[in-house]
Amino acid sequence: MRSEIAKKIQEETPEEVRIFVRQYTDIVLRINQILQEKGYTQKDLAERMNKKPSEINKWLKGNHNLTLKTLAKLEAELGEPIISVPTTRVKRSARDQKQVL
Repeated sequence: MRSEIAKKIQEETPEEVRIFVRQYTDIVLRINQILQEKGYTQKDLAERMNKKPSEINKWLKGNHNLTLKTLAKLEAELGEPIISVPTTRVKRSARDQKQVL
């Protein structure tokens, strides 16, 4: 019965919500991985970023929506990439390249 309820909830959950949860989880896991590798605690990170430990905790518990600016500050402070976006070049036609110039 419990699995039927979970299945129904999942079916009713919009795709963008599932994507958001997956991406947020991936980001939080990555931040925690970097903290562990560097031997930092959340308190250490808060001190380094001049933030309250409670704010860092909110970020890492999913109780606060991380902005791109916040992610950039975290990457700068931790010295490691948190997210990566595939960089593929779009082939432009000669006509498109002329328009750019």
